Amino acid sequence: MKTAADIRKMVDAMPQEKREQVEAIVRRHIAACRRLGVSLDSMDRVWIEAVEAVKLDENFTETMDEKWPEWQATWRYAVYEAPRADF
Repeated sequence: MKTAADIRKMVDAMPQEKREQVEAIVRRHIAACRRLGVSLDSMDRVWIEAVEAVKLDENFTETMDEKWPEWQATWRYAVYEAPRADF
């Protein structure tokens, strides 16, 4: 299990552009939780998953054919998508 200090170091070690993307994902998550009245539990996990989401996006800058041997299935977390209300 990573501590908050480990997570902060991991985020701080990222290039500025990637760090801003991670922070934007976390801000959207917090805003969505506040709008829905959901408590902000396990923020450490939110930060880790935000880093994973940014790394996932950078892995697909090339076409799948060019990167085929390294490609592997990945998870996408719906929590980072804007909430939608179906009425």
